[in-house]
Amino acid sequence: MKHIYSLVIKYVMTAIILELILGSLTALTFGDILLISLVVTIIAYLIGDLLILPATNNTVATLSDAVLAFITIFAFNYYYGYTIISYGDAIIAAVVLGVGEWLFHKYVAKVVFPDRDEGRKA
Repeated sequence: MKHIYSLVIKYVMTAIILELILGSLTALTFGDILLISLVVTIIAYLIGDLLILPATNNTVATLSDAVLAFITIFAFNYYYGYTIISYGDAIIAAVVLGVGEWLFHKYVAKVVFPDRDEGRKA
């Protein structure tokens, strides 16, 4: 159940950030942004939060999530068949998501991995 709560929190955070950034910088619809948010959330949670965060620390996991978000967001241009999201738009969105991820990882470390080695800073 803790993973479901974490996924919902991450999805809502991601959707809000991407709506604010991509909604104002691109011609994406709200539905497009929700789809991108869903894909970013699933990929970042599985790789960044469940694999990288427990094995490393918050800094590495945050950087990984930001890079994954950038790649995923920019890759949606191939889904649309033309460039609708510029490199700059994707970078801005990924950096802002990275700030959110930094805070989200503190929650994940406390709730999802409460028995994690205390020697690592989350």
